[in-house]
Amino acid sequence: MRVCIFTADLGTIAARHESLLQQARALTGHADVELSFVGFRQTQSLNKDIRTAVPHVAADAYTAARVTNAVLRLAEAPIMSRSIARLVLPAAAPSFVEAIVASDCDAVMLDVSWGPYLKPFVDAAFNGPVVLAGSPSAGPAAAKWFAVDPSIKVSIVLPTHNGVRYLRQSIQSCLDQTYRNIELVIVDDGSKLDMRSIVEEFSDKRVRFIRHQQNKGLPAALNTGFRAATGAHLTWTSDDNYYEPTAIERLTRFLQRYPDLGFVYSSMFIVDEGHENAPPRIRRALPPVEVARQNVIGACFMYPRRVYEAIGEYDASAVLVEDYDYWLRISKQFRMQRLLEPLYWYRYHGESLTSKHTVEDVARRFDVVRQQNGVSVTR
Repeated sequence: MRVCIFTADLGTIAARHESLLQQARALTGHADVELSFVGFRQTQSLNKDIRTAVPHVAADAYTAARVTNAVLRLAEAPIMSRSIARLVLPAAAPSFVEAIVASDCDAVMLDVSWGPYLKPFVDAAFNGPVVLAGSPSAGPAAAKWFAVDPSIKVSIVLPTHNGVRYLRQSIQSCLDQTYRNIELVIVDDGSKLDMRSIVEEFSDKRVRFIRHQQNKGLPAALNTGFRAATGAHLTWTSDDNYYEPTAIERLTRFLQRYPDLGFVYSSMFIVDEGHENAPPRIRRALPPVEVARQNVIGACFMYPRRVYEAIGEYDASAVLVEDYDYWLRISKQFRMQRLLEPLYWYRYHGESLTSKHTVEDVARRFDVVRQQNGVSVTR
């Protein structure tokens, strides 16, 4: 059972961790509780084992939140408190709510003095119980871990072009998923090396192999894979990266929990070639409001088939930025949501596509895609 606690200052969590854990157990009615924390500021460093996140909040929203926090602590008159909350909270609440939902929790505790005013915003977006910390009248929240429906098939497309070095690890990570109802569509994009023999090492009926006789490029390989895919949920991965074992289950469950959602993506671990034994870095997923400015999606994501049917295929002319072009097109029609927890291992190495191009070249291609999608970015 996972409970997200929203608090004003993450720096105070260490001293109150046990107390908050007991409150979470009492309020949810569960003894086995895992806590994650979201707060709009952090004044002290914390133990790395404590899961925390500071929402990516615009400056005006951050100011509004600080004003709310400070004034509501001083304002004892209910009428004054309500007036202040109604005035300043709408500017800050969407960022906080997005970060709370991104924690992929089963219940939420609002550990702020202005919790009663924030609660309606969280209630509207979060699919689960929302309670106020320290409220004796709240009672057990009857929170439950949202169970995934295993009948929904997930299609994973894996394009490759001479990617023999890490392909086995990538394939194995797909087949080792805790969510078993998958198909893995491997598209050999005109490799000069023998990719089929590697794929045939895996005697798993969920694996399908398609070969382009000539190299057509990544977008074309993706389109071939998705035309052949039969799953209700779709995603793709690269031949040099690999999944956490629970990644597909977590992404699938999240889409099921929020059926109006069109796209979900997660944070990632970063693997640097030659430094695999070093502690992994984490690339934290930024909120979807940032997608117009940069490719915040990363390489771990999933979307339902209805999105594919509405958006169509990847643009074969958008080489190197075919994914970003697709995300922009999705963002204009569907709601997107990140997950804060890393569920994927992304490898940096000298043979990757992006490493073979200059930063300026990639940036230029991003600008072209933005222009084609009518996106204006103020730098």
